[in-house]
Amino acid sequence: MTDRAGEAGNTMSVLHNQTLDPRLRRLVHTMDDPSRMRRDLDQAVVSASTELAFDEVVRPSVLTTRVLVRARPPEPLTAIPDARWIELIEGIYSVEVPITELERLAALPQVDFVEAARLLGPLLDTSLPETHANRVHHPPGGGAGLTGTGVVVGIVDSGLDFTLDDFIGVDGKTRVAFLWDQFLEPEGAERSPARFDYGVEYDAAAINQALQAPDPFAVVRHQPKPASHGTHVTGIAAGNGRSADAEFAAGRFIGAAPGATIVFVQPDSRDGEGSFTDSVHVAEAIAYIFGKATELGMPCVINMSLGQNGGSHDGESIVERAIDRLLEAPGRAFVGAAGNEHIWRGHASGALPAGGKRVLQWKAGGELPIPGGGTVAPGPGDFTPNEMEIWYSSRDVLHVRLVDPTGEATEVVRPGEAATHDFSNGNKAVIISDRFSVLNGDGRIYIEASPGTATAERVATGVWRVELEAVGGPVERFDAWIERDVRDSENKFGDQSFFIGADFDQVMTLGTPATTRRGIAVANYNHVTVAPSNSSSRGRTRDGRTKPEVAAPGTNITSSSALGGRPAGPGKPSHPMRTRMSGTSMSAPHVAGIAALLLQRNPKLTSPQIRSTLIASASPPPGVDPFDIAWGYGRVDAEAVLNLIR
Repeated sequence: MTDRAGEAGNTMSVLHNQTLDPRLRRLVHTMDDPSRMRRDLDQAVVSASTELAFDEVVRPSVLTTRVLVRARPPEPLTAIPDARWIELIEGIYSVEVPITELERLAALPQVDFVEAARLLGPLLDTSLPETHANRVHHPPGGGAGLTGTGVVVGIVDSGLDFTLDDFIGVDGKTRVAFLWDQFLEPEGAERSPARFDYGVEYDAAAINQALQAPDPFAVVRHQPKPASHGTHVTGIAAGNGRSADAEFAAGRFIGAAPGATIVFVQPDSRDGEGSFTDSVHVAEAIAYIFGKATELGMPCVINMSLGQNGGSHDGESIVERAIDRLLEAPGRAFVGAAGNEHIWRGHASGALPAGGKRVLQWKAGGELPIPGGGTVAPGPGDFTPNEMEIWYSSRDVLHVRLVDPTGEATEVVRPGEAATHDFSNGNKAVIISDRFSVLNGDGRIYIEASPGTATAERVATGVWRVELEAVGGPVERFDAWIERDVRDSENKFGDQSFFIGADFDQVMTLGTPATTRRGIAVANYNHVTVAPSNSSSRGRTRDGRTKPEVAAPGTNITSSSALGGRPAGPGKPSHPMRTRMSGTSMSAPHVAGIAALLLQRNPKLTSPQIRSTLIASASPPPGVDPFDIAWGYGRVDAEAVLNLIR
């Protein structure tokens, strides 16, 4: 049942094409399997260029995928006529390409690497004084305060209620300069933004016009859901506190940069059923926001409270390189949530002596343990592929095989080899082992366990075993990460796979792109108990850098609530003006707003300067000296950081 490299002819050759991301190699290898293609449509690995009926046979000719490409000039924009290229920064492009052309794309002499889209999911009245940002707004000694005026705060997130007073000035005009909803199709006079030929862009004039209409959402068709994540995050970063109702008074729940100009991007989530968006849409959103800030002549900080668990966790993925390149210009900063992966049991690590063996226990089918006791309630079954990446030094040699819960095993896969295996129960495994990966030169093993055939609708429940063996010498260290499930809206991670027992390593659980080099990763702590959150991802990066940089309040944060003040339905009370959420998603916008205050003070600050001043001014709790994997360098302190910039 095993299809080994060298034994299966040309069908296996693509699995060895190191210019393609392993996920894309698997995609090309299985694109003649209609049931697999249907499942990939659900996963957002590919999208259909035409509407497909549920029972229609999926044909590769109508399927495209979105990728990030690193290419050297002259850029090959016309080499594949059906591909759509968008330059994000010199040498890095987002490309929509037919899956039948992926191998041709990778073969172009200018192309260095093609990276698959990775799915990303969404990771004040007392928290603001905790950061001392209120003392910056209104200095105790009097004088003019800083509120982020003249600075763009960009938000990449889901659902902005632009009708809330929190995002409207005292003059009745919107504070939102641009809103790009990547999900919408243009209607009438609506247009997509320049450089990007999808979605709808609304400027401040259009939003102000909508605010005068009986139904603003009929004019600006961006429709947030009640208590949406993006509205809450934007309120923390830049809300002015004007929204009020009988329960929540005006002027009490104020964001870190209440005078900032807002640019909001709703990433396209149509390709990912139940997931939030993917890394290609996010890379385009980041390039768009920085471009708009340049048009406005303003410095800019972007907050992104989204992440994923794949990749090398050393800042070398193309999406992270794009972010770092975009941050080379002065007057720019990027703040990301560290992630909430500490509770998901998604990381394992170890070292092996020469000839040593290690078995990683990979539980599929749910029952994820909850800190403090109990397990996550199981979902409807593990019907999405489970993915794992193992990274190690290319000096070492690591052999691997996968064993299903019944004991059936794949063949051993060695560095430089690739294999597929059809299990007796219908499940399928793909294993790709690269000795020298293109982006960082390290060894990488990609493992995917999927439902496989149409008769196997679920990945087998139970413990899958990943058997590792050090050959020819010791393995100094390996790190393994399990990717998060994509259908969180359907099964609430009830079937998330995880490492069991002592295989789970609690350190190095930062998500991606929290491991960028120029970006700022923010951890979550409870500002009432002054303790790091159990869920907040821990550092360092795989290459040993000290991240997260700082910690900010992120537990039980009350902020702006989408559709606040609007009726919840006939005979129902109105939605509240405020809602409470927890996570590093709430921590990051505190720091993004503080970065906006820094940029108001000095618009020419560079990203490394902003990062270093935040670290230098952080307030370390007892025992955190100088760095802690949960706290970073300590609690963010807006007043202290502003005192360093004059």
